[in-house]
Amino acid sequence: IDDGDPLKEFYISTKLGAAIGGAMRDGSSNIRGRVENLIAEQSLASNNGKRCCRMCDGNGIATAYYDIMDRINEDLHKTKNTDIKRIYAIAGHASLPIPPPKKAKREEVIAVAVISVQPSNSERCWLMVKRPSTGLLASQWEFPSVCVWNSADEKKKKKTTKTEGKQSTGAVEVPLIQPAVRSDALDSFLSDIFQSNKSQMQSSINWNKRVQVKDAPIVHVFSHVCHTMWVEHSDFKVAGINGGSDISKRWKLENGREVGWMTEEDMKSAGITSGVRKVLAKASTIATKKSR
Repeated sequence: IDDGDPLKEFYISTKLGAAIGGAMRDGSSNIRGRVENLIAEQSLASNNGKRCCRMCDGNGIATAYYDIMDRINEDLHKTKNTDIKRIYAIAGHASLPIPPPKKAKREEVIAVAVISVQPSNSERCWLMVKRPSTGLLASQWEFPSVCVWNSADEKKKKKTTKTEGKQSTGAVEVPLIQPAVRSDALDSFLSDIFQSNKSQMQSSINWNKRVQVKDAPIVHVFSHVCHTMWVEHSDFKVAGINGGSDISKRWKLENGREVGWMTEEDMKSAGITSGVRKVLAKASTIATKKSR
């Protein structure tokens, strides 16, 4: 704090430090009440009845008072002869601003189909789909997956309900989507994938014969999104067809997304996300146990 600053006495941090320090010196049992009164007097708790950012929210700024108290106690024990008003001001400045609240992550429930084939003449391959060229994780390869629920849509529903005058709570909890709903969503997507390329090998795969992994879902947080992934897996042994050309072939869906079979080495070369690696690790363990 600059002693020569002509405005230092007007800063909320200076006043907050002084209010808390004064309450401590007087032995007040209601320090929080005095802090909240100070904030209310400064008109920081609201803006024409609307909630403000955490820095201007009374509940937000008041959360710093413990830090200010600790700083005042620490500095008073260090130096007895320092100007007590300066100690209060420094404690206020050191504890503010408080960190802004983190934006809540968007929640998505994802149904994931992990389909692998073990040709007799090559290593195990996995069916992969390339994400769209724009948006989150653009152009990354992933297992066929479908979002069956997301918090953004849920919040829109709650907002509509509130607009219609009905009661609505602000919290959004991640629901347990029924297995049948997840499987139906994947069936529709996988049908499009296999119908778009009727090769001899693809025709021999019963892609709808999947087993739902009964373990807890795989949770992966990326940037501002949290994925709760429910995995369904199927592993097939197929004869080596056309010198493996069916395995190496890639094709496109009507929406332009690329599809293909990849070995784990192919995935390393193409680059896959940590979320896909989590799913691969789980599926590889299951496939290995099944093949023994």
